[in-house]
Amino acid sequence: MTIGGLWSIDVFLARLESSELMSQARGYFKEGERLMNGDRPTPARDLFRKAYALDRANQAYALHLADALVETGKWDDAQRMVTEILERSPNDGETNLIEARLLTREDKFTESAAYYHRAIYGIWTADPQIRKVAVRLELAHMLASRGSQKDLLAELLPLESDAGADLPVRKQLARLYVTAGSPSRAQAVYRALIHEGNTDSETYSGLGDAELALGDYRAAQIAFDEASKHGATAELQPRVELATKMAALDPTLRRLGSIEKFERCVRVLQLARDSLAACARGGNAAELLSSTDKMLAQKKARNVNNELAEERLSMAERLWVARIQACGPSTLAEEEPLRLIMGKLTQ
Repeated sequence: MTIGGLWSIDVFLARLESSELMSQARGYFKEGERLMNGDRPTPARDLFRKAYALDRANQAYALHLADALVETGKWDDAQRMVTEILERSPNDGETNLIEARLLTREDKFTESAAYYHRAIYGIWTADPQIRKVAVRLELAHMLASRGSQKDLLAELLPLESDAGADLPVRKQLARLYVTAGSPSRAQAVYRALIHEGNTDSETYSGLGDAELALGDYRAAQIAFDEASKHGATAELQPRVELATKMAALDPTLRRLGSIEKFERCVRVLQLARDSLAACARGGNAAELLSSTDKMLAQKKARNVNNELAEERLSMAERLWVARIQACGPSTLAEEEPLRLIMGKLTQ
């Protein structure tokens, strides 16, 4: 047999062996996918590892292995795998997303946000627009959990244009607008959804929260009432009670008579006084509390006017500023009415 013939046989056998290995790798990978979809990441991880060992050039195997490593808490192994993939494909959307999640887990939020953006503008092999919207939404939720209102709003604005007619995304967008401190945008999204016929309890309760944040307590009452009519659960009841309480407390309504406005301002002042007294009593707080107690002890004038009412509101605002300076932002549920009123006064 000639040397050329022997070489041809060797090539044939090598190709046959390679084909068998590739087939074996595909089998491991498909079974790993089935296990992963069945919420069994540990055996799926082992199969993905075998598939990748047989075919290291296959990026899908590498990505699924990295994802399974994350799911099973093998953080260091996942990081090494992701670094390896990014060296080969720095613009791959899926890999950048996994890196963003790993960095978020390490509380490296600035770096994480950068990788989220690389994922958003990266390369996706399937459904790129859908995946990019999902990644931006995930980034938005991460920023919301950190209270980064300015950065959150910056992500929500392009998300709104990218969401199109996607109903679940638009609902999340509206709620996130409230979290971002932009309830007017949330209100607009919710009203658009309702106008389009999406009249479910979730949409109406979300609109109620947006109206609360905007200080339109009567509109919030109406929205919560509609949510109840459309099947809202008993969990909504505290929000209904809050809207009712705010509608009876709000001193800024134009239709109020002088006496009613004055009495509401006194109630707001009392709430602000109690809030400050509950957390601070020394220094400047002591002086403010003393002045407030004297003001509250004054007998109501025969002719109550707007100036007397505004005087009490101004004192309430001073108390609230002192309370935040001394004790930090209020998070107590019982102080939510005061927080809402103060937020409306400073708009």
